[in-house]
Amino acid sequence: MAEDLHHPHDVMVRAVLSDVTEAASFLQAHLSEEVRQGLNWSTLKLVEGSFVDEDLRASEADLLYEVEHVSGHAPLWLYILIEHQSTPDRWMRFRLLKYCCRIWDMQLAERPLPRELRPIVPLVLYQGERRWAHSTEFADLFAASVREWPWVPRFVHGLIDQSAMAPDDMQGELKARLMQVLLLAASHPERPWRTLVVQLLDRLSSLPPSGGINYVRVFLLYILHTQERDAIKTLQDALRQHAPAIGEDLMTYAQELVKAGRTEGEITVEVRIIENLLHEGMEWTAIERVTGITEAQFQALKQHVEALNA
Repeated sequence: MAEDLHHPHDVMVRAVLSDVTEAASFLQAHLSEEVRQGLNWSTLKLVEGSFVDEDLRASEADLLYEVEHVSGHAPLWLYILIEHQSTPDRWMRFRLLKYCCRIWDMQLAERPLPRELRPIVPLVLYQGERRWAHSTEFADLFAASVREWPWVPRFVHGLIDQSAMAPDDMQGELKARLMQVLLLAASHPERPWRTLVVQLLDRLSSLPPSGGINYVRVFLLYILHTQERDAIKTLQDALRQHAPAIGEDLMTYAQELVKAGRTEGEITVEVRIIENLLHEGMEWTAIERVTGITEAQFQALKQHVEALNA
């Protein structure tokens, strides 16, 4: 449960995209036609592990897949980085290149030692508050006068900028689509996402269990971790009307979060500590790194404490 609280994006993304059918639907919707048609999708498999810096796990999630090329050449890797910062980060290209180097380090640890590096197709999913305005070319981080020098690295990543999209525009199979809608809702709670989420959750609940994962629970816990109290209450009312069983599950999971090793006193102390850090001028990125609590989660905890003291 603590892991759910500290890294809600990572938990949900991994639960959904560890299903290779969902992952294939997501990737096929967003990769270029040239890449998409060159892959043997029946061979797609997940490679366990994460390459993201530990202190960024609250705002980034990643997955690596191996897949064969139709040409019969050695397999290649598809690397997805879900960037959940509120604003675009021009240095994301630098981090992404570091993550790719870590993947190659993993390959070079194999025995026998490979003779060639495998190609990596990197894909970034971004859904922040502002549209992505930065280049996707690594060399553009250098001064324009030196970008063409032969020793300046050239590296381009794919970009899925969903920051301006409507929830109805999300593509993929059911779980992959629901994942994208909820990621978008975490950054843009003002968008009309609740009706669609109710419909998708209702459809999901009617499907037989798969992979031993309760996906309805995964999505409901993500909502509880990333949405504020009023938004959760509105969603719960809609669920009680159209999917009563899921509405009751949402309330049950909310109660579990409060009881999961954290007393009311501990929650109150957490809120006071964060308030003091804010008063001292600490930025939210630093607070998340120290406490593992996002700004949205803090607001929900604060409202919970205020309700207790009312």
